[in-house]
Amino acid sequence: MSKNKLSATLAVILFSGAVLTVSATLVPSFVNSAVVTKNSPEIQGSAQLALTGSTVPVLKVEAPAPVSTVKEDLLTQMTDAQIQQIYDFIDKPGDPHNSGREMTESEVNRRLVLDDQYVYDGLRPKQKLPLKPGQAEVYLDLETNTYTYPERSLTDEELLQLIDWSYRVNYILSKRNVTAPPLPQEFSKAEAQVLAAESVRKLFDADISKLQTTVILDELRPDKHPTWSVHWSPYKSQTLRGQGKEFWQYHVIIDAKTGVVLDTTAINVALKRTPIDKAAASAIQKDASWIQKATQIVTDKQGETRNIVKAYLTDTEVNNKRGMVAVKLLLEDGSSYTAEFRYPNQALRCLIYEAADKAD
Repeated sequence: MSKNKLSATLAVILFSGAVLTVSATLVPSFVNSAVVTKNSPEIQGSAQLALTGSTVPVLKVEAPAPVSTVKEDLLTQMTDAQIQQIYDFIDKPGDPHNSGREMTESEVNRRLVLDDQYVYDGLRPKQKLPLKPGQAEVYLDLETNTYTYPERSLTDEELLQLIDWSYRVNYILSKRNVTAPPLPQEFSKAEAQVLAAESVRKLFDADISKLQTTVILDELRPDKHPTWSVHWSPYKSQTLRGQGKEFWQYHVIIDAKTGVVLDTTAINVALKRTPIDKAAASAIQKDASWIQKATQIVTDKQGETRNIVKAYLTDTEVNNKRGMVAVKLLLEDGSSYTAEFRYPNQALRCLIYEAADKAD
């Protein structure tokens, strides 16, 4: 996979303890579109959030956090020939495509549930995914870089074969792309996690104590300025998604050199967005409550003491289509906050901070 392709897809591959996690559907500056690996639909991580004032049910997770054996299994079971096949697949130009139909919604949901069973329960396919035609109805043709599915519904065994292949590819990618020496950072992983938790508490009044925590150091930024990314999600969230259950996740980005929180986002993929039409957009422009709400969050919740010299709606054309309203607040020293709200209920989705040398 080329460096450009890797950065374009923003595929974040990591091992948290023994768990291989591929992060997706995260936040505006980290990911405001789905993260797609080279081999599968988006895959994500997982106990349920207590959000103050929320109607979302809380899943009490009293048992110990589930443990994955994926990494150990891949370490011991992959042969040199299998590893080389994956290297050849990764290095092929372009992304793989499907021959014929895409997966149905039902198949995607079943795959999400099976993914958690693969990671946490040790469920494995009886056979590996065929890598050339003529062996089965579901296969990846390495020569043509093409997945083929039958017109009938995929079986659990076939879905597990696809899941198993995706984890093998991501495992090899994780080994290949750890090459550059770590960039210097003043704030440790533990310190970043504390700062991130405090930001979530301040902005969203959320209890994250029973959630799975993933912390990574992002060193692939164009400005060579490393950041910590801290993500909280319920354990076995793939199962929750596959079952159509609603839950919250939180993602925080922190400057690793200064400890400044750059982005704090609340994620709920089950929420339906309401695009903003022309009439609604015109009404929003005349409605001072959006700017008042943003100002209150920055001053009262964020605790900002610098004067706000200008406040205005930003990126309205794009955000109208997304069903979001973004308010930019310019501070006296040239720094800024952007508060993004869900339409029409004015629920805060994220708060982004830009230092003076990067702000408008």
